[in-house]
Amino acid sequence: MLVVVFIAILAGCNTQHNNTNYHLTLMGKSEHWGLIGYEVVITPEELKAGNGTLNMKNKNKYITNSFHFETHAVIADKDITVHSGSVTGAGIDIAEETTGAIEGGTYLNEKGEPITLDNIRAIYMIVGWWDMSKGESVKERIDLYNQPKKEKTFLK
Repeated sequence: MLVVVFIAILAGCNTQHNNTNYHLTLMGKSEHWGLIGYEVVITPEELKAGNGTLNMKNKNKYITNSFHFETHAVIADKDITVHSGSVTGAGIDIAEETTGAIEGGTYLNEKGEPITLDNIRAIYMIVGWWDMSKGESVKERIDLYNQPKKEKTFLK
């Protein structure tokens, strides 16, 4: 009986570590916005991004007619939009916006192989909205990830 319990415990502890699966939880700030909880999952089969929350700094309510965001990944030297969303309409409150999420297919590197975190140089978000007080469209960049420059890092 003791042997069976011991084997069951060992079987429950069996985990596989795969160096090609990455899960990042990202956050960042710009002049007017803060982003928290934005996730990026990279596997050989797919890229997932989203589930974050954008908050306008120092505002509980902000009424406008349009809001949009684009998440970009710089893979090798190519800047690719991997996720985007928008809201339009008369009198919408954009003080807090969730990003939703996407699940996409495989992104390939220059060798035709699925990308890894080593291939991603940067991840950033562009947030745009109509500033009713200025009467113009405004855009800001939120930097979320920059490839580490040092050789020793937990992210490789």
